[in-house]
Amino acid sequence: MASSSINYPLLAIPAYYLFSILPHVYASAILSNAGYKVNNANPKASLSPDAVKGKVPDAVFQQYQRAESAQSNNAEQMPLFAVAILASLLAERTTATGLGREAVRGDATGLTTFVVSWFVARAAYNVAYVMIADHEKSFVRSVCYSVASGLAFWQIWKAASLLG
Repeated sequence: MASSSINYPLLAIPAYYLFSILPHVYASAILSNAGYKVNNANPKASLSPDAVKGKVPDAVFQQYQRAESAQSNNAEQMPLFAVAILASLLAERTTATGLGREAVRGDATGLTTFVVSWFVARAAYNVAYVMIADHEKSFVRSVCYSVASGLAFWQIWKAASLLG
């Protein structure tokens, strides 16, 4: 990778931050569509379950809660994602030509594949979490969560193996 090019895997970290708040934006939108008004002077309090419950139909309330839970889980997963990327970049740069030097062309840890796969798995997770209200079908969400987490742990393992 030439020194003047952009390191897209590194940019995936702030991209994931933006991606991670989409369920919250969706939660706010469904409440707004149901006629609920958020108090912007104290938005966290006005979006708390206690403030919302009973002011929108129950199905809307349940979907709002699932969307907020998906957003919280996205935030909880962010450190794992960031560590997987940073460990991979460190491994690729350190083992290529020495710490701080340009890496050899290629993707020694499969970082690009990891980033794309992570976003696909987490997008599926978010959709499943927000849209599936049925207990039996909710295990789709658990599978998506496990796949994404497994990808991150595998990525960290590959970086650790490369570093020796």
